[in-house]
Amino acid sequence: MNSQDKILEEKKRILSKLGYHRISLNERMADAFLKVPREEFVLGNYMDRAYVDTPLPILAGQTISAIHMVMIYISPSCTDPQIGDKILEIGAGSGYNAAMFAEMVAPEGSDNPGHVYAIEIIPELVEFAKNNIEKTGYGDRVTILQSDGGLGFQQEAPFDIISVAAASKTIPPPLLEQLTVGGKLVIPVGKRFYQELVLITRDPDNKYSERNMGGVAFVPLTGRYG
Repeated sequence: MNSQDKILEEKKRILSKLGYHRISLNERMADAFLKVPREEFVLGNYMDRAYVDTPLPILAGQTISAIHMVMIYISPSCTDPQIGDKILEIGAGSGYNAAMFAEMVAPEGSDNPGHVYAIEIIPELVEFAKNNIEKTGYGDRVTILQSDGGLGFQQEAPFDIISVAAASKTIPPPLLEQLTVGGKLVIPVGKRFYQELVLITRDPDNKYSERNMGGVAFVPLTGRYG
């Protein structure tokens, strides 16, 4: 079995186990996972663990999320990204989450492709994510930006989805303001070592409804709302 066949088998094995996390897997999610090479978004000495379902160290003391957590974020019960959606991701990290979102909203050949704007505050990670996005062919669908993610990205607002991959003690008001009507914001809210994953939807009357998605553990958001 060559290396690519081995990776494919490992990916299929992961997909078969997502039911343990009560994830509603659909065909688009599975296709995205099979297409995005997670091994290209981890550090070289962790490539042999790319398809172990656990967070892995990247740079600057940060991590790439566990596979099941990424799948939760893109699942129908969470953000449910659709082709054509405009997405703001806070905490680009290695760029892997942004690539997964890109496959959901801008698959190759789509007539109305969406776009992912991914913000990262740590310069070292900005370059890491940019390089990973370019080498894996997502540069036309993902824009990596260096900024304070808690402030959002007003230049391209409003967004259909805002995905936050870092924990905040409170929900940053700019992110709420930059959601479209009907848009969804997912964010871990709580203390440093334990948070609740909160899904927020902007209602037609410009009010916001919240749903608790369960306990999680993310690295903390930095910047004004850290």
